[in-house]
Amino acid sequence: MQQTGGHQDILGALLNDSYKLVMTYSFFQNKMENDQTAFELIFRKCPFGGQYVIFAGLNEVVRYIKNFKFTDEEIEYVKKNILPSDANPKFFEYLKNLDSSQIIIRAMPEGSICFPKEPLISIEGPQGICQLIETAVINLVSFPSLIATNASRMRQLAGQAHLLEFGLRRAQGPDGGMSATQYSFLGGFDGTSNMMAGLKLGIPVSGTIAHSFVTSFSELNDVESAELNGINIKLRAIEYHKKMGVKTNQGELASFIAYAQSCSNNFLCLVDTYHTLKSGVPNFLAVAFALDDAGIKAKGIRLDSGDLAQLSIQAKELFKQYGDQFQKDISHLKVAASNDINEEALIQFNKKGHKIDIFGIGTHLVTCQKQPALGLVYKLVECKNQIVMKLSEEYDKTTFPGQKNVYRVYTKSDQCVDIITSINYLPENNEFKCIDHISKQRYHIKPTFIENLLQTVDYDYVPDLMTAKKYCTKQMKEFNTKVTRLDNPQKHLVLMSIEYYKMFQSKYDEIAIEEVIE
Repeated sequence: MQQTGGHQDILGALLNDSYKLVMTYSFFQNKMENDQTAFELIFRKCPFGGQYVIFAGLNEVVRYIKNFKFTDEEIEYVKKNILPSDANPKFFEYLKNLDSSQIIIRAMPEGSICFPKEPLISIEGPQGICQLIETAVINLVSFPSLIATNASRMRQLAGQAHLLEFGLRRAQGPDGGMSATQYSFLGGFDGTSNMMAGLKLGIPVSGTIAHSFVTSFSELNDVESAELNGINIKLRAIEYHKKMGVKTNQGELASFIAYAQSCSNNFLCLVDTYHTLKSGVPNFLAVAFALDDAGIKAKGIRLDSGDLAQLSIQAKELFKQYGDQFQKDISHLKVAASNDINEEALIQFNKKGHKIDIFGIGTHLVTCQKQPALGLVYKLVECKNQIVMKLSEEYDKTTFPGQKNVYRVYTKSDQCVDIITSINYLPENNEFKCIDHISKQRYHIKPTFIENLLQTVDYDYVPDLMTAKKYCTKQMKEFNTKVTRLDNPQKHLVLMSIEYYKMFQSKYDEIAIEEVIE
C-alpha cells in the first residue's frame, strides 16, 4: 500500500520562519550560499520525566527535502514582502533553481530509541538550502517523536490490553489528528477510530456507537425486525431479555438490536447511557446471545464513565452469570474503556486491578498534555570543512562539534552503551576507549555487537510505517527496562570516544572566552 502523510499539501518552501530566508539572502550576497555545511537535529532533554525518546518523522523529512522547491508564487511573495525592494535580482534566480540534489542525509532508523545530544538526523550540503529546510525538519520530527514516545509509555502501562487511538476530534486540527494517529500507531497503539488513517496508512480501524445513537431510540417499536442466518434477532433478543428477568431501558435495548442487525460484524456496545450494570450490560447480553444463535460472535462493551476498573470487573461477572444461565461461551467478549484516560489513570487501574481488555485513549495521547513540545534543535556542526561549536552559559546548550557517528554497542555482560565518535573514526580491534564528558569517568568497552545508528538515507527511501512500528516494538522489548521504565528510570550511558572528546575539548578551549578577574 502506498502511504501518504497529511502534510504534503502545505509543505512548501515558505513553510518556514522568515529569518531563515533573510539569512540565506545575506549568505548569497557574501558568496557563501554554496559553502559546504553539516547540521544535526538533536534534543537536549527527554520528555514526560522519562529517559528515552522514540525517533519518528524521518519518512516525512525525506519526502520534504526530496521535493523542496520554490514556486513562482512563493518567490513573488518573497520579493514583495520579505526582502528589501532593491534586493539583488540574481537571488531570486538562485531560489528558482534551488533543489536538494546536493544534500546528503544520514539518520537513525525510524522507530529508534534515542537519547539527548545524539544526532537523530545529520544533513550535509550547501549552506543556503541547509538553512532553509531547518524549520520544517524540526516540525516534521518534533511532534511525531513526542507522540510516538507518549504512545510507547502508555503501551507499557496497558500491558497486553489492546490500545486504540480515539483522539481525532480532540487533536490540533486535521493535520495534527492524522499525525497523532500515524505516530501513536508507530509507538505501540494497535488501531484507531480515524478512517482517513485507515485509508491512507493502512492502520486498523475500530469503533462503536455514541450516546446519541442509543438515545435516538425510545421503545422497541422503533426498530424493525431482521433475520440473520435464519434467526429473527429482535424477537430472539427479546426472548433472552425476558428470561433474564431484569427491568432495563427499552430504548437502549432497541438501539442495540438495531446496531446488531445492521453491523453484526462489529457489535461492541456503549453501555453507560442509562445504567451500566442494571441496563446496559444485560441489554447487550440479550442481543449478543441472539447473535450467537445466528452463528455471529459479538465483540463486547465499552465503558465511558464511572469507576472503570470496578465496572470492568462487575461487567465480566455479569457476562459469566448470564453465560452460565444460558450455557453460552462468553470468553470472547471484551470490555473496552474510555473517558479521559492518561498515564496516571492507567497506573491506578493497575494498582486497583481491572478486567479491561481494550483502552480507547484520545485527548491525553494526541495533545501530549503532559508535555506539549519536545524541544528539538537543528545546529551547525561543520562549515567549509571546519568543525563548528556553539558555547553557552548554560552548559547543556553547548553543541557537540563536527560530524559524528553514534555506535550502540552491546557487551557479553548485557550492557548497552551509546558512543559518540568522529565520523571517520574506526574502533581499534572493535574496542572503544571512552569517557563520560560530564563526570570524566573513563571506560574501556569490549563489545560483542556494534551497531552504527546513523545510516545514509537516499531519496528513493520508501516510507514504511509497518516496518518502523515493528522496529520500535522490537527495540522496546529488547532494550534495558531500567532505562525505558516509567517509574524511576535509569539514565542510559552515552559516552564520547577518547578521540572525539579530545577534539571536543580542544575546540572548546580554542573558542572559550576567558573571564578576567582583577
